Amino acid sequence: MKIFLCAIVGASFLLGACGSSDSNDDPPATTEVEVPIETQEEVTETPVVVEPTPTAEIVIPTPAPLIHTVQPGNSLSQIAQSYGVPIELLAAENGIEDYNLIQVGQEIVIPLIEDDEE
Repeated sequence: MKIFLCAIVGASFLLGACGSSDSNDDPPATTEVEVPIETQEEVTETPVVVEPTPTAEIVIPTPAPLIHTVQPGNSLSQIAQSYGVPIELLAAENGIEDYNLIQVGQEIVIPLIEDDEE
């Protein structure tokens, strides 16, 4: 058993000697390396002015006035009804105060009524 103990002590000694050497206890030296840092310049955008594209002016021609020439037997109410115009508007447009006083051959201007659908 003495031999066994001597073998273990000898092996421990040998294994201990194979480890790190104690001659250099200082940590490895580090070298500082300067890494260039990219700096970004502040970029200011120039505002872009967008001018509107000129468009063609849409001209809607004014329709020619509709004229009705009074015939024998016509009344202002018949004319108003045939054109779908209120008699009051027809009389006002033509300066007629008495609905019964129209004459054969008289030209009656038919006012245009704008549709609400347009």
